Amino acid sequence: MYVTSANQLFEKLESARELPTIPAVLMPLLRYMEQSADALDIHEVVRLISQDKSLAARCLQVANSPLFGCSHEVETIQSAVVALSLNRIQEVAISCSLLRLLPGASFGVNPSVFWAHSLACAMVAREFASRIGFPDPAKAYAAGLLHDVGLVALLWVSPQDFRRSYELACAKRMPLHESEQSTLGFTHCECGAIIARNWNLPAELIEVISCHHSPRKAVGNPELTSIVSVSDLLCRQGGLGYGYVEDKQTNFDEEPGFAILAAHYRALQPFDLARFTFETEGLLEEVRAVVARVYGASQ
Repeated sequence: MYVTSANQLFEKLESARELPTIPAVLMPLLRYMEQSADALDIHEVVRLISQDKSLAARCLQVANSPLFGCSHEVETIQSAVVALSLNRIQEVAISCSLLRLLPGASFGVNPSVFWAHSLACAMVAREFASRIGFPDPAKAYAAGLLHDVGLVALLWVSPQDFRRSYELACAKRMPLHESEQSTLGFTHCECGAIIARNWNLPAELIEVISCHHSPRKAVGNPELTSIVSVSDLLCRQGGLGYGYVEDKQTNFDEEPGFAILAAHYRALQPFDLARFTFETEGLLEEVRAVVARVYGASQ
């Protein structure tokens, strides 16, 4: 018997006023950072981050953390950009934005685990999209970053129910969405679609959030959904999942998302997935380092 029925939880999601709002600067920052590095204007990045006083303060806090090793006190966002580099300040700003979405109480779940997975999925999705010739790798980054917002919704609206499914997933070492379906009768995908619509996210991102574990259901942009689906699985298999190791053997050639992409992109016929997995380990290590620094500085 479910503690909270699907209908009850969905009604709470639709009406919950306590749900967090997506930081207003996040989507404009993501869109601006889509440009090539030589086209970026430091002053515009500073302006965007400075629009959100709370985010700006958190970025300065992180930049001044001894974990980043700055030799002098960083007093302005522009100084932080110079000290940390454009790429690093982007990762810090995005990580701080994600951290603000999670509730203060952890309910036995380390919040850094979830946004580490989201950031890793974003970076892998962007790299994977570039490798196969997907026309908008930056869109793949944004989709990977936000694909699991349903977990945020569950943690806010029904934390005890989520904890039950999470504990089962850890104990059985099974995929979290399968545990959610078993214990709750729904998954974070359905929850994520609701909160994404409330945030007025683009339709393509809503579809990714809703269908990344079932990419065959995607009709608007199945390639984007499939890129995130494969990247999500690569991160979970690479040790940046939800804080436990899944006991599941995966043949990527048989994954629906991989099959969808293989039908559209010659680069996947064949694609050296083992080599790509090895090469993306560097991205995952970078995520681990950034998350450790930002999370340590935010305590």
